[in-house]
Amino acid sequence: MKTWTNWAKTTTCVPENILFPKSQNELEEIILTNLDNPKQLKVVGNSGSYNSNFHTDGNLISLQHLNKILDVDEKNKTISAEAGISIPELIKGASEFNLGLSSLGTNLFDTMGGSCSVGHHGSGKNYGVLSSFLESFELLSSQGKKHVIHKGDDLYNALGVNLGAAGILTKLTFKLEPRFKLKMQVYPISLAEFEEKFRSLLDTHDHVKLIWAPHTKTYQCWVADRILTDQEDNFLHWKTNVIDGLMINNIYHAGLLYLANFNPKFTRKINNHLANYFLKPSGTRVGWADDIFYLPHLLKQDAVEYAFDWDQTISFMKELDAMIVTNNYNVQFPIEVRFVKQDSFWMSPAYKKNMCYVGTKCHLLPGLSPEYVTYFKDVSKLIETFNGRPHWGKQIYMSPTYLESVFEKFNDFWALCKILDPQGLFENKWIKSIRNAPSVNACKQLKTALAL
Repeated sequence: MKTWTNWAKTTTCVPENILFPKSQNELEEIILTNLDNPKQLKVVGNSGSYNSNFHTDGNLISLQHLNKILDVDEKNKTISAEAGISIPELIKGASEFNLGLSSLGTNLFDTMGGSCSVGHHGSGKNYGVLSSFLESFELLSSQGKKHVIHKGDDLYNALGVNLGAAGILTKLTFKLEPRFKLKMQVYPISLAEFEEKFRSLLDTHDHVKLIWAPHTKTYQCWVADRILTDQEDNFLHWKTNVIDGLMINNIYHAGLLYLANFNPKFTRKINNHLANYFLKPSGTRVGWADDIFYLPHLLKQDAVEYAFDWDQTISFMKELDAMIVTNNYNVQFPIEVRFVKQDSFWMSPAYKKNMCYVGTKCHLLPGLSPEYVTYFKDVSKLIETFNGRPHWGKQIYMSPTYLESVFEKFNDFWALCKILDPQGLFENKWIKSIRNAPSVNACKQLKTALAL
C-alpha cells in the first residue's frame, strides 16, 4: 500500500498512484493521460503544510524532480525556476548572481510553488506574502491547458495564492534585489512598551517580530535592517544554529516536553525557563538575510496561524492571554507575531489589508499525545471576533460561511476553480470542507469576464 505523510506527521493519505515526473513534458503527459480515465489529482512538494490539502485517493504528483533554475536575468533582477524547487535551492542559485529574495519566513524547507500557493510570508511593513514577488507564473489545468500568467493579468490576482485548487504551478519567475545583509537586534520588551512604540517600530525597521512565551509576561522584540558591511558574525551564526537552534530549542526542549507529559502544567515552567534563555537577553547579529530569516526548528509540531488587521495586534494579544488563563490551557513556547503588507491576491490573508499574523503551536514527539485541538479551536473562535483570516498551510477550523464573510473574492475564486477544473479533479475532502459549492451563474459570469 502506497502512503504519503506530511513533514509534521499530522496526516497521511493513501493514493492509488504516486508519480514523480522528471520533466515538464512528462508532467503534461500525466495530466493528459488522466483525462482518459479521470482520477483525483493532487500535488505535493516538501510536505511542509500541516493540513490534509494534499490528500487524494487517485494520483498524487510529487514535483521533487522539477526543481531546476531555468533562467537568471541579472539586468532585470529576476529568477525563473520550476515550481518544485525548494526555498534553499532558489536562494543558493540567486546568491551565485549576488541576488536575493526581499523577505522570507522562518521555515525555509518548503518548495517555492507550495509556499506561494498557501501564502508563505515573512515580516515587515513594506513586504507582502511570497507571491508578491512573482513577476509571472505558469499553471497547468486539469484539462492539460497551460496558462502563462503575468503581473497585471486578471488571473494574476486570482491565482497568485491558489491553494493548489485551480491547477499545478509549473514555473515561477520572481523579482529579486541585490543580495543583502541584515543587522538583527533582539531585546526584551513589555506588551505595554510594544504598544507605545508599535508604529515607530514598523516605520523605522525593515523587519519586525514580537515573540511571546505564554504563561509569562516575557516578550521579545526582534528587528532587522539592511546594512552595507563586510562584517559577518560567524561565531554567532554557528551559535544560533547549533547551540541555540539544534541543541537548546530542539534536543533540550524535546527532553523538557517529555517531562511535561507527566504533568502538563510543567509546560508553564518550561516556558519561563526558555524565555529566560531566548527572550530576555539582548543581542545583535549581522549576516546574510537568508541566514537571519531562518530559524532552525526540527521538532515535529501542529500549528494554527491567523491574520487580522495589524491595528488590532495589542487587543488580540491581551484577549489571547486572557483566554488561555480562563480556560487553564497549557500552551507551549513560543507564540510568534509578524506583520505583512497588504496585497491584491484574492485568497491571500493580507488581501487589501495590512495584517498582523499570530501563530501558535504544539510539538508532537514520539510517544506523546498532547491535547491541544480544543485550544486551537478556541484560538480560531477568538480570531473570528477580530474578523481574522487563516494561513492556508496550517490547521483550519473555520466554516465556509465564515470564510466567505472575510474573503471578499471567496466565491469568485471557487467559481474560477470550477471553470479551470470542471470535473473537480483537484478537489478533495479538505477543499470541500472550506468552501461552498460554486454558483453556476458566477462561473458563467467569470468565464465571460476573463475570456476563458
